[in-house]
Amino acid sequence: MKFDTYVCVGDSITIEKGAFTVRVHLEFDGASRPSDCDCYSDDDVQRWRDDEWFYGGLVASVWIDDVCIDDHAASLWSIHCNFGKDNAYLDDVAADLIAEIDFDALAARLAAMAAKAAA
Repeated sequence: MKFDTYVCVGDSITIEKGAFTVRVHLEFDGASRPSDCDCYSDDDVQRWRDDEWFYGGLVASVWIDDVCIDDHAASLWSIHCNFGKDNAYLDDVAADLIAEIDFDALAARLAAMAAKAAA
C-alpha cells in the first residue's frame, strides 16, 4: 500500500484485511484553507493559490467481494497534499485509519443481517 509521490483527487490504495477489502481514497477538501492555522509562509500560501498543493481528506471504505458494506468507515480531513517533496505521510495516515476500523463489529453486523435474512 503506497500513495504516489504526486497525488490527485481520486487516488486510492487497497489492502486485504481477512475477508474484507479496505479502500482508502483521496477526496478534495474545499473547506480547509491555509488561513486556518498560522504555520504557513507567504510562499506556501501563494503555492496553494497557484494550485501547487491542496487540502484533501482520506476516506476508508470496506468491501466484501464487490459489495461496499461501509463507505465511510474512517476518515481524516485537512491533510495537505503535494506540499513537500513527497506524500509518504499519506501512507501512515491510511494505516492509522485502517487501524481505527472495528472489523469485529462489521463482521457481527453482517452475521446479524445474514441471520435476519435467513429467518
